[in-house]
Amino acid sequence: SARGALKLEEFGISGSDAENICYLRNLEDADKLVNAMSSCSGGNAVVIGGGYIGMECAAALVTNKIKVTMVFPEKHCMGRLFTEKLAEYYESYYTSKGVTFTKGTVLTSFEKDSTGKVTSVILKDGNHLPADMVVVGIGIRANTSLFEGQLLMEKGGIKVNGQMQTSDSSVYAVGDVAAFPIKLFDGDVRRLEHVDSARRTARHAVAAILEPSKTRDVDYLPFFYSRVFTLSWQFYGDNVGEVIHYGDFTSNSPRFGAYWVSKGQITGAFLEGGNRDDYEALSVVVRRKTKASDMSELERQGLAFAIQESKKEVPDSGVTLGEKPTFVWYATAGVVAAVSISAFGYWYGRKRRRW
Repeated sequence: SARGALKLEEFGISGSDAENICYLRNLEDADKLVNAMSSCSGGNAVVIGGGYIGMECAAALVTNKIKVTMVFPEKHCMGRLFTEKLAEYYESYYTSKGVTFTKGTVLTSFEKDSTGKVTSVILKDGNHLPADMVVVGIGIRANTSLFEGQLLMEKGGIKVNGQMQTSDSSVYAVGDVAAFPIKLFDGDVRRLEHVDSARRTARHAVAAILEPSKTRDVDYLPFFYSRVFTLSWQFYGDNVGEVIHYGDFTSNSPRFGAYWVSKGQITGAFLEGGNRDDYEALSVVVRRKTKASDMSELERQGLAFAIQESKKEVPDSGVTLGEKPTFVWYATAGVVAAVSISAFGYWYGRKRRRW
């Protein structure tokens, strides 16, 4: 796998090898998690971590009639992306589904029975949480150990150029393990942890290998999304600058969002409950770095601002990574690819279609 989950032992907590403690790093972990969930209906699960893995696993657990408590040290969930206002909505929604949030504290140890199974989670604040299973989602680290001393590293990953080439021109890196330049961020090197980045950088690497003279440097628009319960949100760009929220946070059919504005330009955009055209409009205004000087007017217009601005004509900037590739998909031995958790995704997707 191109990435590995951080283990509890790295934080001085022993015992994470218990059979009812689950991570989500690879296919074997996914199978273990699914099996634990199927045997835990009506029981208690503790999810350690309030990020992507924690939130999506919590949704799957509570949907399977498991009582869920999420534990994380931050002030709110999805701390790397969500504003306090966005987090407040999702935490309230999760709470309505039966999830309990325990914030501002961390796990310190476990209580186990005579067989070695965890029976409760002990927190730093002194609370004991009953647990029939524990899911740990406290972050990941790019799995670069095989290439240490052989390839250049940057920002915790393998440094690549705009063609996804490493410091060894015969080796390409893609996905979570690759640290590559983002044109939208003036060439700043980023390592992005999301399936969309993994797919698109892999496509670009294959194009660069097959037709190097015709392949421009990667021009990826950072994109994140999540679909849980009946909710569905997407985010484009970078969450830096002043934040402007808009829309209805109270409806049973929520439709709200946020813009991030820096130096008078849209740098990031988030939307819950949009359709394909809405999300496309957001991606356009972020990619164009659309000007937004009047914050009150931006708040008043909300999504309509992006829709209107996206329809304006601009000079053709050429092919971007977001377009469909014109090459045939070939297997390429030179690509260091990120491995997706396909079994869990397939199972979770089937469960969601039943909701």
